Amino acid sequence: MHAGYGFPSAVRAARARSACTAVVAACAALVVATLPARAATPTAAATPSPQGAEGAPLSPPRPLPLAWCLERAAVANPDIAELAALLDAAGERIAQAGALEDVRFAYEASNVPTGTFDFDSTMMSGHQLGLRQQLPFPGLLASRERAAERGRDAAAFAVANRERTVASAVEVAWAELGYAQRALAITDRNLELLRQLASAAEAKYAVGSGMQADVLRAQVELTSLLEMRLAHEARVEAANARLVALLDLPPATALPPTASGDEPPPAPALAPLLARLASSSPLLEGLAAQVEQQRHAVDAAELEGLPDVDVGIGYRVRSSVPGDPVRGDDFLSAGVTVRLPVNRARWRAHAAEQRALLRAAEARLRSQTAAASARARDAHAALARADAALALLRTGLVPQAAQSFEASRSAYEVGRLDFTDVLESQMRLLDVEVRAERARADRHAGWAGLEAVVGADLR
Repeated sequence: MHAGYGFPSAVRAARARSACTAVVAACAALVVATLPARAATPTAAATPSPQGAEGAPLSPPRPLPLAWCLERAAVANPDIAELAALLDAAGERIAQAGALEDVRFAYEASNVPTGTFDFDSTMMSGHQLGLRQQLPFPGLLASRERAAERGRDAAAFAVANRERTVASAVEVAWAELGYAQRALAITDRNLELLRQLASAAEAKYAVGSGMQADVLRAQVELTSLLEMRLAHEARVEAANARLVALLDLPPATALPPTASGDEPPPAPALAPLLARLASSSPLLEGLAAQVEQQRHAVDAAELEGLPDVDVGIGYRVRSSVPGDPVRGDDFLSAGVTVRLPVNRARWRAHAAEQRALLRAAEARLRSQTAAASARARDAHAALARADAALALLRTGLVPQAAQSFEASRSAYEVGRLDFTDVLESQMRLLDVEVRAERARADRHAGWAGLEAVVGADLR
């Protein structure tokens, strides 16, 4: 609906021209204000460093501590950087979601005669300028803004969860690298011992006090150890590659030996960890934020099915023509347009879609809560097993195997024990030493997995 009113005549055409100029200037200023600002010219400081993140420590120290790797990953890992950028994008959606649509400017050459194509022939001819603004149903923009805020919260929890999972992966890779390096060193030490035993067997055989079978057995075991050494070298290369990728270092980087560092404490009690899981896990907190986001999306969908209005104002610049009762005064008009959502099936389906997505988000939260509880139990059980295995190996099997080997070696040197028994003692010592290093790495992996699931520092 529209209403038009003629201004009382006080000033003639000059006033009309002045009013037209003012309206055009105001509309032009509005249009210019809505134009996007020119993007700033990139500077050298904004260029990312070759390592993928500014401020990240570049040169691995020797020996390689876990703390350095975690610090490096926190600032350089590209997976974390990706989600941090998505968090920034989610934050920028909030202002968009709660903002009105842009004001629309319109110009119309109104009631121009087709015979003369001028604005001075009829009283109704003129230049029509207008502004129009859409006003959604009350509460719609607030619902959209709250949904965007919960989306930003979910993105923030996603960053925190990725930081936890990357830190866990870094500690596992660091521990695996340390295991492979120490297993290689243990194998080299046993190779030297086996060479000494082989030399002793050859010396005995040369003087007739030993058997050729002992020499051949030593050579077979030596070849087996060399094959084992190749496998450990391959593990070192694989673990080095995984850790280098997580730290966003150049692919050709050869990491130094890992630092021994402090041993992790024993496994904590499981029940308190499970009790705090829902409030400490960034994964679960992020999913809960997604549920809240979807609830606000349902509210917005229901409000979108209600009428909204467009309000507008127009100004017509006219010329004075003979017979004009208002002597060429300009016209002002105002109007309101109401959108009538008569296709109710469409809007009901739209709201039903959002409610279905809400049910999906709630089901995903329940599923991941149960899965997180199961992962916490598995990680705790693995850590407890590694604790027990390492304690048994360090306090029992390793020193016992070392004593057994030394006793067997001494007995063989004086001819009181067969060479086969010495080799078995030496292989047993090698096995338990490597298993001890495996259990040590498994403890780090268990702690890393447990902290990643719980979402908190537990040491």
